[in-house]
Amino acid sequence: MEENKELEKKNHKDKSLEQQDIPKQQLPPAESEDDDVATAEEMEAFIRDRREKERERRQEDKEDRMDVFGEYAAPENSIDPYLEPDPTLPWVKYEENLFLSRGCKQCPTSYVPVSETEMRSCSKVTSCNWMRGIRQPGGKPFDCVEVRFKNNRKDFFRLPDGLEVTEGDVVAVEGMPGHDIGIVSLTGEVCRIQMLKRHVDPASENVRKLFRRAKSNDIERWAESLKNEHNALLRTRRIAADLNLEMKVNDVEYQGDNAKAIFYYTADDRVDFRTLIKVLAEEFHVRIEMKQIGVRQEAGKVGGLGTCGRELCCSTWLTNFKSVTTNTAKVQQILPNPQKLAGQCGKLKCCLNFECEVYADALKQFPPANTAIRFQKGLALYKKTDVFRGIMWYCYEGESELHALTAESVKKIIEMNRNQEYPEKMEDYQVELMSTAALAQETTNADFERELRRMADDMSETSVAKEAHRDDRRERKGGERKGGEQRGGEQRGGDRRQQRNRDDQRVRDEQRREETRLRNSTNNRHTGARNNPRRSSDKEKRNNQ
Repeated sequence: MEENKELEKKNHKDKSLEQQDIPKQQLPPAESEDDDVATAEEMEAFIRDRREKERERRQEDKEDRMDVFGEYAAPENSIDPYLEPDPTLPWVKYEENLFLSRGCKQCPTSYVPVSETEMRSCSKVTSCNWMRGIRQPGGKPFDCVEVRFKNNRKDFFRLPDGLEVTEGDVVAVEGMPGHDIGIVSLTGEVCRIQMLKRHVDPASENVRKLFRRAKSNDIERWAESLKNEHNALLRTRRIAADLNLEMKVNDVEYQGDNAKAIFYYTADDRVDFRTLIKVLAEEFHVRIEMKQIGVRQEAGKVGGLGTCGRELCCSTWLTNFKSVTTNTAKVQQILPNPQKLAGQCGKLKCCLNFECEVYADALKQFPPANTAIRFQKGLALYKKTDVFRGIMWYCYEGESELHALTAESVKKIIEMNRNQEYPEKMEDYQVELMSTAALAQETTNADFERELRRMADDMSETSVAKEAHRDDRRERKGGERKGGEQRGGEQRGGDRRQQRNRDDQRVRDEQRREETRLRNSTNNRHTGARNNPRRSSDKEKRNNQ
């Protein structure tokens, strides 16, 4: 009876649950085979989400490909990976500094000199005042100074009575017409020497005047005029191209009072630029001055990097030009390759003159080049010279194998040929050259051996000093001992020192022998000539002779 009652209660509870309204989202999902198939609404939502994400990614890539100037850059596949900016660093927009070409890093302040460090870092063809701070004995100080303008343009001006200026002062000088603004770069007796070097007479009346130190309004007007130079350069190049003029405008320099502009250009032939001057005067409303320069002067004025990776010598420190000829390259045993001998200006490099005298002096110890020498085996022709090693290369006529001979051997053979004496063959005088790798290894081993020897000497000296210090302490502590005991202790200490020195010397000898063995094995591995049985037999023959 009790079981029947429990079954009735359970059935009653199930019916009550069925009658209640249960939301569909609370019901457990029904198991069916179509649960893995998405509906059309779900597919549309998925596609819409994917398209939105793709659009956002493209927008981000487009923003990343914008360069520092805000202009669109090349696509990703055409950008050099070594030139891409580091994404972890903030992008800094480049702003051109108009005062770097004038000798300062920023707009100077009135009556405040430009620092020497700032002038040195921004200067071109700078001059060193090696007499700064040295007063001349008696007499009146030199009344002319050197003033620097844009790039490498400098000029000399006479000081008015009672005005003293120092290097770095921003001054107003006489212009043609009006006035110009520049920075004093040289004063004193060195300026007198510089004027004589430039063939300028200090007592001449043609030397223009220096008015005063620049005031604040002078500097403001000067800074405003500098902003017009870049646009004027681009506009002038466009106008010259429209007029079909065979010329290249390199630089534009505005005067400090914005009354005149100097246009520097290069051209192969004579150019009739009268029409160009009229157009430029109407365009810029200033007085126009055209000045033709050469390609070397262009490189010095504009500047650049040479093949050595440094700034051009003509734009930094080279103040006078010395002509360069092809004979300079021949003296230095340089192959006549125009691409390697030419600089940024297309002419021969100025640095070819720097070591020419050293080579010319070293070649005096060599016999005349292109001198053929004769052996019983045949005639040997000259090929090339290594000035640093003192080696000359020859080869037999009709053969291509080169043989290295020392300059002394060549002189000896030439003297024998003059006496109608002919050696048997050139191989008897050939020297064995060590390869570059073997030579470097030998140098490294020698340095290592020298360092080991120094360390061993230091250790021996230190051990001897320590032992002497111990003996001194024993003597001080054992001052009350008998004299015989002290002598016995000194003798025992001396024996110990001698034994320790012998042990140290034995260790050094073993290290030296091991390093010598390694060096010999390395040299034999790098130089195949030493393992050549034919050459070794030739050497034995020479030793027997």
